[in-house]
Amino acid sequence: MNPQLSFLAALESVDFDGTEDAVALSLKERVLPIIQANATTISGNDGLINVNVTGHLPETSSSNGSHSKDGARDRIAGGTSDPEISLVPKYTIANDDQEAILTRTDPAKVSALWILALTAKYGNQTADISEFVSSANRLLDNISGAQAKLVPEHYRALLYMIAGAADALDNPNLLLRQLLNAALSFSPAHDTLSPAHALFLIQALKAKQYKLALQLLKYDVDKFDSAYALTYQDHLRFHYYGAMVLIGMKQYEKAIEYLAIVLCAPGFPCSMVQIEALKKTILLQLILYGKHSLKLPRMANDFTSHSYRAFARPYDHFAVAFENGDPTVLKLVWNQINNIFSADGNYGLGLHALTAFRKQRIQKLRKTFMTVPMKYIESNDVDILENGPSTKAFVLAMIQDGDLMAKISQKSSTSPVIVVFQDGSITSSHLDALEAKLDSVRQLNEKIAIADREVGQSREYISRKLQNTTAPGGFHGRGSGLEDLEGYDDSMSMMEL
Repeated sequence: MNPQLSFLAALESVDFDGTEDAVALSLKERVLPIIQANATTISGNDGLINVNVTGHLPETSSSNGSHSKDGARDRIAGGTSDPEISLVPKYTIANDDQEAILTRTDPAKVSALWILALTAKYGNQTADISEFVSSANRLLDNISGAQAKLVPEHYRALLYMIAGAADALDNPNLLLRQLLNAALSFSPAHDTLSPAHALFLIQALKAKQYKLALQLLKYDVDKFDSAYALTYQDHLRFHYYGAMVLIGMKQYEKAIEYLAIVLCAPGFPCSMVQIEALKKTILLQLILYGKHSLKLPRMANDFTSHSYRAFARPYDHFAVAFENGDPTVLKLVWNQINNIFSADGNYGLGLHALTAFRKQRIQKLRKTFMTVPMKYIESNDVDILENGPSTKAFVLAMIQDGDLMAKISQKSSTSPVIVVFQDGSITSSHLDALEAKLDSVRQLNEKIAIADREVGQSREYISRKLQNTTAPGGFHGRGSGLEDLEGYDDSMSMMEL
């Protein structure tokens, strides 16, 4: 037997009837060392040392223009300067091994080997995209999360190669459901972050497949396995793009929760992702509550608050005008800064805020009147953009959407139209929604209690606790606490969206 194909003999000793973790362990101990011994080490800028990143949405572009709305790459993998990809493949397997894996093995049984083979065979500028897509489809339909973490750098490279192929074919729907399957395959409870999570959300946003993306976001992702080679950027991007999906589905409250997680990420200076999260948070607060607060969540780093305020100043000006309630001033501010909103990709959200301003002016009448003539509402109604529906149509739409508890009364065709406000009563749907939220809180409390016990019993925590209690000065004996941030990669502060 060709020594380069000796891994096939080793495969025969693997018990594929065992558990997923047991199979992964057997592959790691018996098969991967043989393949790696025949592999070629990658150095410099050869092969897959840099993998193209498709993290930009259609309305967003990088400083070099490489991710413009109309531009499509003509290759699967290539060079990039994006600092996010710091964990990249260090070797590429032999050609004979590639062909043997892809033609003589089952991706459902040896996902790790297929990941190695696909990144090696198709990770160049002249690769056959259609052939790659067909093979990647077979793999993702049957991928094992336990095996993918055996080769995390190659797995990440494969995911971005898939996104690159989708861009090259100008088809963001390409393998989208398969990417969702890959993200969900990493844990039975679907609560563990994987390299596929953020990338799937990016592709779903490009394709405007918001409902499909909700199949991933319906699970609370609160576990992070270091074996998957995850970074802070994976965590930030998942929650940021998750918030964008939720905004697309008008689930604004949950979107604010996701953005709050982004804002609470440790480190300084603040990253561009966090600044973008704050901008969207301000607009969402205006839409939901009619006011905003630049006060960050209490878990956020105090050292970044000034940076946040500086970068979000135009949004603060808009919010102040919004809260003051003067339509003339708000229109003036909007005309001055809407180009900034557009450049930030927040123009649509800004329009929603202006619509919310119009709604909230009408809703405030409930605090003063029980009934009010439509003519009076028309005299106080202001459509800042001057291209919306008439006041009557707007009020009727608010009633139909549940934004205004009222009914329209008109005794005859010649009588004035009267709006009769109603008290909001609690319905069964309200109770069901409240019960669902309470159940979510209970589950979260249980997870926090379990995590607290696990951390409290860990050797690292006990060792750190002993150091803090024995150090001079008690708990603060190690200084200001900044030492804990040693080793934190703040290159994300330069990250482009």
